[in-house]
Amino acid sequence: MKSTKEKEIQRVYSKAIFERGFEYFKEGRVLNAIEFKEKLFGEVVGTVRYRTEVDLDGFESKCSCPYGRNCKHGVALLLQYFNGEYIDGDEIMKRLEGMDKEELGGVIEKLISMNPESLLYLGPYQTGKEKTSEKRIKSLDKEIRSRLRRVEYTYADADFVDDFAKFIKINEDALTKEHIFYILEFLIENSEEYGYFYDDYLDSYFGDAIFENLCDAFAKKELREEDFERLNELMDKDDYDMLDSFISRMVAAENAIRLKDFDGYINEFLDERSYIEFLVNCGLVEKARKLIETETYLDEESRFRLYLRIDRDDAVEFARKKRFYPSLMRYYHEIGAHDEAVGLFKEVVTDKQKKKQLKGDRYLYGDILDSIDKSEKKDEMDKVLRSLFEVCYSFKYYGLCVDAGIRLGDKGLMRKLIDKESSYYFDTESKIKLLEYLSEEYREEVEIELKELAESLIKEKNNYAYEKATECVFLLREMMDKEEWEEYVKALYGKHSRKINLWSRFKKRGVDLRMKKGVVGIEVRR
Repeated sequence: MKSTKEKEIQRVYSKAIFERGFEYFKEGRVLNAIEFKEKLFGEVVGTVRYRTEVDLDGFESKCSCPYGRNCKHGVALLLQYFNGEYIDGDEIMKRLEGMDKEELGGVIEKLISMNPESLLYLGPYQTGKEKTSEKRIKSLDKEIRSRLRRVEYTYADADFVDDFAKFIKINEDALTKEHIFYILEFLIENSEEYGYFYDDYLDSYFGDAIFENLCDAFAKKELREEDFERLNELMDKDDYDMLDSFISRMVAAENAIRLKDFDGYINEFLDERSYIEFLVNCGLVEKARKLIETETYLDEESRFRLYLRIDRDDAVEFARKKRFYPSLMRYYHEIGAHDEAVGLFKEVVTDKQKKKQLKGDRYLYGDILDSIDKSEKKDEMDKVLRSLFEVCYSFKYYGLCVDAGIRLGDKGLMRKLIDKESSYYFDTESKIKLLEYLSEEYREEVEIELKELAESLIKEKNNYAYEKATECVFLLREMMDKEEWEEYVKALYGKHSRKINLWSRFKKRGVDLRMKKGVVGIEVRR
């Protein structure tokens, strides 16, 4: 079974993307991984080097690759991190904070000597304690206008976004409210001219960093009600939802604390879930608690997860009261309380009313199977596995049925799966595993299914499918007479002789096929 972290990553990225990312990780394509303030930054080699950023609170990722978000590069970077192969940026910051002025100066001098371009960002830097001079404000005003003029009549690309976002971040203490509003107004009013940070080839947006950094700067200012009214007016002009990432950034803990006194305005800007998260982050937990307990629009998982951030015991009691059993089972599994996860599942499936709360969620039932394996209470486990098989069968999660059935050892029960076609919830590996497991008891049925599966895989015309088709054919070798199997393989070759990549796999296994004057020959090396 996969580790808990791997399963959490797969839940966000899908099985197919996880597997590609896992291959990238194994191949050593992650050049660097840096953890800093609950985020992960790195470079991953694909067609070119891609810059990838992952939020460690939820595992969502952004990437410079064509896919743009939640891609295989994000998976590879996460796996590198959980494998312990990363630079701990937070630890480095602690060490720097402990240095005296002379030591710190030496470190900065070394860094600048290695990368003189750093001075472009250090030059304008000032701390929040410094008062910005009128001269500096005017200088910033000119530079902002100059930078924005570059895209006024041209397309704004990812390099512009990266450069301008860094400029905003390094100058966030010096920027005035007027600077921030000027930039926002410009970006909204001129969005059609510069392409509103949209790549039509990749069908993705790439301007979030600018708006997020502007929000960080905005939250640090001395704000008044009229600032939020002005922001509201801008939102009315925003036909392309340019401000979405600015508004969403208000939820971040460091911003929420500063914006606490304006929660009435924030409520109007955010959706229900984000607003409750804002309340939790800024310390208005009782108000958040009341909304979670009475809100009817949010799904049960969102309500439970938000409640967990306030009080664990109260959240569990709330989930029990509201019959949020799937959320509670998943939570028990995640924290390693496997006995509780299995016990709750057993309680739910044996109660007709409670069982109605179970919905289609293959990841949840995969978690339950994992908890069954890890549970220390082994009594009545066969009964629990049988119930899990039935639940998964009802939702057509046949791959999970195979895993549960093998643990049960009930081949009669698993026979129900023989004629089920491969699908998203019943992948080829699971199908082959099932047929191999049943090959002795149900030889004729399995033989038919293996031949049909091999044929369908060959028609897919890709290397993975060819590999699995080869597995099917060589499983048949164990079930058929030598002469019968060789005739079957020759007939298969006759139909698909041009598929060189398929037959190269047979050759590696000691079976060489060739055609001469329309006659197929076979040489089998043991």
